[in-house]
Amino acid sequence: MKYFRRITATLVCTLGLAAGIGFAQAAEWPDRSITLIVPYGAGGTTDVSARQLATMAEKKLGQPIVVENRPGGSGANAMRFVASAKPDGYTLIATTSSPSFVTPALRPTGYDPLKDFVPIVNYSGPYHGVLVKGDSEYTSLNDLVKATKTGKTLTYGTAGAMGGAHLAFTKLAGETGAHLQHVPFDGAASATAAVLGGHVDIALVPAYRDLVEDGQLKLLGVLDGDNDPDFPDAPTLEEAGYDVEFPSIVGVLAPAGTDPAIVEKLETVFTEVASSDEFRDFMTRLNQPVRIMSGEALGETIATNLEAYKAVAKEMGMSQ
Repeated sequence: MKYFRRITATLVCTLGLAAGIGFAQAAEWPDRSITLIVPYGAGGTTDVSARQLATMAEKKLGQPIVVENRPGGSGANAMRFVASAKPDGYTLIATTSSPSFVTPALRPTGYDPLKDFVPIVNYSGPYHGVLVKGDSEYTSLNDLVKATKTGKTLTYGTAGAMGGAHLAFTKLAGETGAHLQHVPFDGAASATAAVLGGHVDIALVPAYRDLVEDGQLKLLGVLDGDNDPDFPDAPTLEEAGYDVEFPSIVGVLAPAGTDPAIVEKLETVFTEVASSDEFRDFMTRLNQPVRIMSGEALGETIATNLEAYKAVAKEMGMSQ
């Protein structure tokens, strides 16, 4: 019995010492620069917003935050890199819906978005609109569906094949029997130009506010689960009567195993930055919303939609 008491006492002391070391490390962190990985090329909205977030956050943390672009694989390359990084709080990723729950629902990616990362905070997530030309005959989502019931096929452009917008409209077509033909483009800007030029009937793209306000485009609805605050009368697909949505996130993750005290510190700092008037003004000029979620809420969003998109992919025969 005394032997077990000694073992127990030793274990308690060891655990206490380890916890003390962890708290000490968190208190000292950061003592060097932090790398924030962006899974896309330089100049895009994710890259630009992440750089602004980093610039403002490094002033609060007292160390530089270096933004590094690692494009490729629909964001999966960067996610794999961060998943295998040392969980010391010095390597983070500013990621989006595609590599967080869309691509992993379609094919093996070499990482588990739920097990290999710890969510820190969500700070944005562009609304994807269902858009037609300003002078289009269509005035609602139902108009689009009804038009295809007469044998007509409508084309819709997205930023690329097998993305969330593509899957959402594939499910819409499957549910309604609508004849909708997908036309993938190399980015949202190209898809937007295509609908403006009359090369496709519909575009499913973000960053549409100015074009809608000046009448060049007409917003029939949004793919997101929430209404766009700039256009509250534009319905979600669910509000229009369809069981479809494509929630959009832009959040910061760390490798699994990162000290919870460091994660908490990062969440506090990034939330303060994202909540500031300076950051909101910047995002308004970038034509991007500020959508703040805690790390816990972000994790729940990723988990829920990963399962939802796995079901969509399986139902539509799009998974591998």
